[in-house]
Amino acid sequence: MGNSSDQPVRLSHRARSLQLCNSRSYRSPSPSSRCVQRDLALPACVDFPTTVLDPKSTDAPESLNRSILNSCTPVGESVLASRSKSQSPICPNDSEEPTETPSRHLDRPRSPESRRDCSRGVEMWGWSQAIESWNTDQISLLKDSWRQSTLKTYQIAWKRWVTWCSRKQLDAKNPTGSELAQFLSDLYLVNRLSYNTILLHKSVVSTLCNTEISRVLSSHVLVKHVLKSIALKNPKVNNKSPIWDVSKLISFISNYAIDQNNTFQVSRHTAILLLLCSGRRIHDLTLLAVDLDHYVKSDQFVIFWPQFGSKTDNSNYSQSGWKLLVNENNLNLNPPFWIDRTITLLHERREVSGTDNLFITVRGVAKPASRTVIAGWVKTIFKEADIEASPGSVRSAVASKSWFENQHIDDILARGNWRSANTFRKFYRREIRMNCNNQSSSVTRLFNPIDS
Repeated sequence: MGNSSDQPVRLSHRARSLQLCNSRSYRSPSPSSRCVQRDLALPACVDFPTTVLDPKSTDAPESLNRSILNSCTPVGESVLASRSKSQSPICPNDSEEPTETPSRHLDRPRSPESRRDCSRGVEMWGWSQAIESWNTDQISLLKDSWRQSTLKTYQIAWKRWVTWCSRKQLDAKNPTGSELAQFLSDLYLVNRLSYNTILLHKSVVSTLCNTEISRVLSSHVLVKHVLKSIALKNPKVNNKSPIWDVSKLISFISNYAIDQNNTFQVSRHTAILLLLCSGRRIHDLTLLAVDLDHYVKSDQFVIFWPQFGSKTDNSNYSQSGWKLLVNENNLNLNPPFWIDRTITLLHERREVSGTDNLFITVRGVAKPASRTVIAGWVKTIFKEADIEASPGSVRSAVASKSWFENQHIDDILARGNWRSANTFRKFYRREIRMNCNNQSSSVTRLFNPIDS
């Protein structure tokens, strides 16, 4: 190996490997001293494991275990420690047997088809074979038939179905009527889901599975009888729980202090005021815009023409316009004033977001406020007003209050954007928990629905 320049070479033994450690003596800080290390020449008899390539093969190179021969002539007893003359095979890897590193999560199916379907969206998971020859524009047109809110609801049910089929080792895309009926029975017996939720799962499976068997699954005799049995075990209860009195909330917001320069307080107050005046859904607030095509302002009122996307909107029907009147008796209950204040305070964030929505997020990245964000605003007011209810209950509370005040059924339906009087009678005409300390009050007179 050559002269070591008075630098001893120490042989250190570690598990499954032999290493040469070059241990140097202490170096003086003097600038005249320096350490010179010469190249180490290895004898030709030392053999290392190498990777053998087959030029005729297209597969990835494979590592072969080769042996290191220790029987060559020692370099020098002062340099290397003496050892046995026998061959001792040393594996270049850390383990005796090569292990394969998995390229996927162990709990996730390896099928490339399932990954492709998931990336294309919920509506494609069972339809991939039927639309295999479709181009991108055709698939995009098909996706537009679904609302995003519907996809989110269907996604939960579809994932539960796929998980169930995986446990049973069944084809989730091509089930039989018997398999679907068994799945629905497990939803009731094991998951303890309600009848209406089970109906949703039945609809999701029959819709998103193979399009050729959709109608057969939905009307299968076993499916019908399982659903009938579940319905008989859970008869409908006609008693509707009482609803909170909107007079309590109106009394609270009409007297509390609002910082007119605080974007959160102003946006929150405007949102709850519009819900109390109209009795419409929280999601409908996300459809209000302030551009010239959707917003009209005058001294005595403002008019919104909501964008398309309400739950009741379809190709033949769109929800009516919102006409909100000025209230000169109470500034806190004056919708046009707070709408104008909201538009002014959020002007810069609205430009940053690149949209014309009335409600914009007040924190973080500027973007249109979603239903969840607005519901969070309403929840904070409920907490301050000591009202224990969900944000979505405002719609039912306003409708029930209008019915209690003997308003005409047609006016209630038009204001709340209901398509069916039967739906209102079954779910929204509820008994009110009256509060003796609050006077009967309503702001629905400040809202008028108008047709385009």
